[in-house]
Amino acid sequence: MTTAEAPPAEFDLSVVIPSYNTRDLMEQALRTVAEAAEGIRVQVIVVDNASRDGSADMVAEKFPAVELIRNERNLGFGGANNAAFARARGRHVLLLNSDTIVRPDTLRTMVTFMDEHPEAGAAGCRILNPDGTLQLDCRRSFPTPAAAFYKLTGLSRLFPSSHRLARYNLTYLDPEEVNEVDALSGSCMIVRSQVLEQVGGFDEAYFMYGEDLDWCFRMREAGWKIYYTPATEIIHFRGESGRAESMRIQYRKNEAMAIFVSKHMRQRYRFFPVALLHAGIVLYGLYSLIGPLARKLVLPAIDGLLVLLGVHLAVTLRYHPDLTPLIVALEQASLSLGLDVHPTRWVEPPPYSETQWLFVYAAPMVIWLACFGAVGLYNRRRYSPGWAALAVAIGFAGVLTMVFFFRDYNFSRLAAAAAWGSNTILIAGWRLGARWLTQSTSGRRLGRRRILVVGTDKAARQFVERLAAWGGLDSQIIGFAGDSSERGRSLDGVPVVGLIADLRVLVKEYDVDELVFTPASVTDALRHAPAGTRLRRLRQLLLTGDLPESAVAPPTSVDDLPLVEIAAGK
Repeated sequence: MTTAEAPPAEFDLSVVIPSYNTRDLMEQALRTVAEAAEGIRVQVIVVDNASRDGSADMVAEKFPAVELIRNERNLGFGGANNAAFARARGRHVLLLNSDTIVRPDTLRTMVTFMDEHPEAGAAGCRILNPDGTLQLDCRRSFPTPAAAFYKLTGLSRLFPSSHRLARYNLTYLDPEEVNEVDALSGSCMIVRSQVLEQVGGFDEAYFMYGEDLDWCFRMREAGWKIYYTPATEIIHFRGESGRAESMRIQYRKNEAMAIFVSKHMRQRYRFFPVALLHAGIVLYGLYSLIGPLARKLVLPAIDGLLVLLGVHLAVTLRYHPDLTPLIVALEQASLSLGLDVHPTRWVEPPPYSETQWLFVYAAPMVIWLACFGAVGLYNRRRYSPGWAALAVAIGFAGVLTMVFFFRDYNFSRLAAAAAWGSNTILIAGWRLGARWLTQSTSGRRLGRRRILVVGTDKAARQFVERLAAWGGLDSQIIGFAGDSSERGRSLDGVPVVGLIADLRVLVKEYDVDELVFTPASVTDALRHAPAGTRLRRLRQLLLTGDLPESAVAPPTSVDDLPLVEIAAGK
């Protein structure tokens, strides 16, 4: 290893930020970087990987001092960073994800740490989830066979204090102390320019994930030390660029681990059956893919079972011996009024085959589930009784259409109507019960979400003002969370109900559904935000853009506003 003094550089630090479809968060990241650059010479390079959301144009328009590289295609994380490394002119290079927020002291602190530790090839700081918890991969060990086994089997989670079992994520180390580690997260990593010259950039065989692990391995092999320091921190929203491509991303993660094992572990552990590591990676990947899919299927599974129950109840009622005379009378009355109905052929259930009965039950279930999905019962309207009732009514129309076209079944329209009624009660009823169990509805209209605005700056006041001009949309503003000098005051008729530092208490006290952070408040406020204080999910939203003027046709929901959901990383 060489620790000779680096040649004079134009900048103290080159900040490299790859970007792919994170326009709003990229803007926020660049603003925090600009604030943190005070007092040091900083070069900022953004590499846009063929984004489709206008990210590159936003950078060019709002941050003209930033050096922008526009890739014609997505080169992956490694390719994007390598393109920036060729232009970096700093003594150190800081890798930074576009979905991060740095503190005002982060850049200076990291440069100072590297200057004070000439043996360090790279260093990383505390990386926090939006809920204030530590992201485990901000410091880790290489996936040796033993470490990988403990990780893949879950033993590392069961025994987080064990030096042996928790080796991979180093959870036994004090997060408040400086430690030498094997590897860091590429979401925030400062690297000495000499390291780049010696070991080169990223291995572009890794398209996404694993590049940082491979890079750190090569640094360690070259004799450089790698440090974790808690002297400063960033907030990482984690995975925003690939939120809509979870299956593809999981594939990339598994692919990266397989590349790393083949590249570095095969030679080091010649007598270990490396194929076992590959098998473990595959199995873990399948579990990671199936797990989220299974969770997404919970609500449709509940609804499907209830629809089947509703149809069964309807068929039972239609052909119940005690009700048959009533059914016959209703049909005869309909005929006397000139309605096109068919007299009842059977006083007992029709003599369908097992296949026909399967169709009678399965076809309505498919129709209703399709309507539930189209209306939005499996996303933002998942617990809305009103929308559930509407979806059942739409499904009933579909079932009637089916009965009309499949006349060979001669299925009773009264049975279909009874299924409509029973499913309305079942589908809307269980959602109403779930909402009653998970949240209090006292003092507010059912279905109206309660919003606490975190911050009292211009953006916060504008948000509240515009919502008021639009009639509140589907929300109710509880008030602001501000600092101690503002507590108890009223800003534009809206009270400051408490302190940002007391968010956990305020969420419970005011039964808050959603926290809306302004760009000025998010850095500190997220550290006090609760990750999940009740059974239901608390949404945390970041206001990322300008709101339309009040004179413009208003949106129909808060979801139509420029808000980015902040999800805590796992």
